[in-house]
Amino acid sequence: MNTSQAVRIYVVGTATIVMLLLLACGEQQRSNAGSSGRKNLASEMAKLDSVTIELPGEDSVSVFDLLKRAHKVDSYSTAVGQFVNGIDTLKNGARVFWVYSVNDTMPEIASDRKITKVGDRVVWHYRRLE
Repeated sequence: MNTSQAVRIYVVGTATIVMLLLLACGEQQRSNAGSSGRKNLASEMAKLDSVTIELPGEDSVSVFDLLKRAHKVDSYSTAVGQFVNGIDTLKNGARVFWVYSVNDTMPEIASDRKITKVGDRVVWHYRRLE
């Protein structure tokens, strides 16, 4: 195996782990009905976060646009929407990445496609893999 093949395997493996983690969080949230389940999940999610950024929702404004208004955002476009690679000085890496939640739920769509409303609680989590 040459170096470029090893790098490709590493990148694909890391992306797969991130996607599985995101899917697992979504399944966990669906199985936890009621506010006590959401509070417990939020508490568990917080244990994985190094940094969080909280933003208030606004009517008809995307999560991504809210973030761009308040912070320097490094992102790129994908077929499914904008992918956030870094916020301010914190960039995604081998074991850390940015993910967002709205009202303690991790939506299954890109942040530029998730529209907020007044009263929503948007949190960007700088998550580390354990």
